[in-house]
Amino acid sequence: MTGDEIWRTLHLLSVFLYVGGLGAVLAPMYRAWRSKDVEVQMIAFRQAADSETSLLLPGLILTGVTGVFWAVSKDYNFIRDGWLGVLTLLYIFTTFIALPLLGLGLRRVRLLSLEAAKHQRITPELEEALADNVPRVFGTVILILTPVMAWLAIVKPF
Repeated sequence: MTGDEIWRTLHLLSVFLYVGGLGAVLAPMYRAWRSKDVEVQMIAFRQAADSETSLLLPGLILTGVTGVFWAVSKDYNFIRDGWLGVLTLLYIFTTFIALPLLGLGLRRVRLLSLEAAKHQRITPELEEALADNVPRVFGTVILILTPVMAWLAIVKPF
């Protein structure tokens, strides 16, 4: 097995971890946002927040690291290969803008749903947090950008 094959295998495993983490975060988050039951919201937001730290973040970091090493082993150039430059910019946007905004909003609604569960009713603070769509918007942006980034890496259009 060559170095290129090792990095490709590690990168694909990292991508699977990232995509699995993305699904493990977004599915319960969307479910909680639709639910009017405080207990369901509390459990779903907690599950989404736990999945973010245990699957999504490590998967995203490992995907970036293994992708860089794989690109180096394949002798790609970030300037000469335009698709790699665009892919890198999308990865940076996802990692440093979209994911932190998703995480901050998710932690906020998780804490407020825990407080609301203590009172066994939706509190005004939780209603206000649920009206703020930042986590859903940036979660959806990440969801849309993921296949775009995969397409750039597979097709290498320019």
